[in-house]
Amino acid sequence: MTRNPLDPNFDERRTDNVENLKDRLEDVASKAKDKAEQWSESASETLDRQRENVSSGLKRAASTLHEKATNIPGGPRAISAVHRFADGMETTASYLREHDFADMRDDAISLCKRHPVQALVSAVAFGFLLGRTVRR
Repeated sequence: MTRNPLDPNFDERRTDNVENLKDRLEDVASKAKDKAEQWSESASETLDRQRENVSSGLKRAASTLHEKATNIPGGPRAISAVHRFADGMETTASYLREHDFADMRDDAISLCKRHPVQALVSAVAFGFLLGRTVRR
C-alpha cells in the first residue's frame, strides 16, 4: 500500500488492515493450537488403549504358559524356566497396567543413567535389528 498524499484516511486504513491481519493470524494460531491439542488427546487415548491391550495379552499368555508348563518336555528345569518366564510376563503386564507413558519414559531415562553401557549396546542392537527388518 503506497501512501497517497491526497488520501487523508490512508493511515487509518493501514492501521485497520494491520489490525485485521493480526486478528486473522491470532485466529489461525488459536485454531492450530486447538487442533494440535485434539490430536494429542486422541493419540494419548489410543496409546492408553493399546497399553491396556498389550497388558491384557501378556497376562493371558502368562496364564497359558503356567497352565501348559507341566506338559513341556525337559524335566523340572525346563518347567521352572517356563514358570519364571511367565512370571516375568505377568510382572511386565502389571507394570504396563499401572504406569502411563510418562512414567515409562522417566523409568527408561533412569535406567539408562544407571547402566549407560548396557543401554548403548541395547540401542545399537535394536537399531541393527530394526534396520534389517525395514530393509526386507
